[in-house]
Amino acid sequence: MKTSIRLAALLLAATAAISPARGAETSPAPALPDALIRYTTLDYVKALEMLLPLAQHGDPVAQEILGFMYMRGDGIPADATTAFNWFALAADAGRAEAQFQLGRIYRDGTDVPRDGKTALYWFGRAAQQGAPDAMNAAGEIYLGRDDVSADYAAALEWFFHAAEHGSAQAMFNIGTRYALGQGVARDEIEAFKWFELAAKEGIGGLRDNAATARINIATRLTPMQVQMASVRAQNWMKAHRANRIQ
Repeated sequence: MKTSIRLAALLLAATAAISPARGAETSPAPALPDALIRYTTLDYVKALEMLLPLAQHGDPVAQEILGFMYMRGDGIPADATTAFNWFALAADAGRAEAQFQLGRIYRDGTDVPRDGKTALYWFGRAAQQGAPDAMNAAGEIYLGRDDVSADYAAALEWFFHAAEHGSAQAMFNIGTRYALGQGVARDEIEAFKWFELAAKEGIGGLRDNAATARINIATRLTPMQVQMASVRAQNWMKAHRANRIQ
């Protein structure tokens, strides 16, 4: 579901980005917008027919969408290798979502050798463009793997960046670090604060997990400490939203 939401947002952004400015030169046939409409209306056969020549001629948006089509098996057999190849082209051209997907592929070892350091590189490229999921993913790698040593301070730095950009998963991850004392002094008031933020900002299972963690922490806090943590959460959110608007 999360990938579907992200892809829907991606398509909206791509459509807006390719809308020509008044007075600018336009191509006689707006093939990419038409292809994106076909894709969003689930006409995958026609979308593929329209996207393929655009991608072959170097259009990074078309390349990125083809990556998703082959990754998800949208109207065609899923093909991880082909998906990787299209994502790689789009990522090299600067598409943040393709960079994030490449990071995931290397992180998980999906049809490529599992490589945390290369995953970090691509997550970093996407993070530079303000992608909160990429920031959070980079932080999670620093929690420790067989190919990347645990560095809780680095993980927290990434999580804080992601939280500032609205990542509820990063908020949950920060709460967990405070609850366990990883990279910071153990502080259950701060842990409650971040679990409360994650519960308010998250959806689905993440929201439920954050709410459960918050309840568990609350059993070990006094009512005054719970109130203190809630006020901290409210103050953080006010500042966060103000910063996002600026």
